[in-house]
Amino acid sequence: MMNLEKRKIGITSFGLHVFAMTFMLLDHLWATMMTGQEWMTNVGRLAFPIFAFMIVEGYFRTRNIKKYMGRLLAFAFISEIPFNLMTGGRWLNLYHQNVLWTFLIAIVCMLGIDKVKISNRNIAVKTVLVILITFLGWAIGMVTFVDYYGFGVL
Repeated sequence: MMNLEKRKIGITSFGLHVFAMTFMLLDHLWATMMTGQEWMTNVGRLAFPIFAFMIVEGYFRTRNIKKYMGRLLAFAFISEIPFNLMTGGRWLNLYHQNVLWTFLIAIVCMLGIDKVKISNRNIAVKTVLVILITFLGWAIGMVTFVDYYGFGVL
């Protein structure tokens, strides 16, 4: 009798990326070229939670968090001018930043929370610090006008 291995059923991270990029493309097409296609925005809004999930997975799976954050920072800078041109029609827009800045703030908050978790402080102090870090991340997201604002950081 043949030894059949159980096949895993599911979606790979590559598959998730493809879905998220497709959803994002639809959203951006609506915003720039095909106005009036509201369904494209609704589908496009699915991209953010998928990308956010992938960022968190990357945070937990990376071997070098500094390199991970460095790449994210580099692409945040690289994509800022095209993002500004698409959303505001000019190369500098101080009132709306791309989503990579949102993810970067979230990762910094996650790092801070992880450092608090492994500290030798008592549980009450840890709880207060985690709440403060979370609030600070939200506030930074709101003040810097990142995509999805402070709520995207959360």
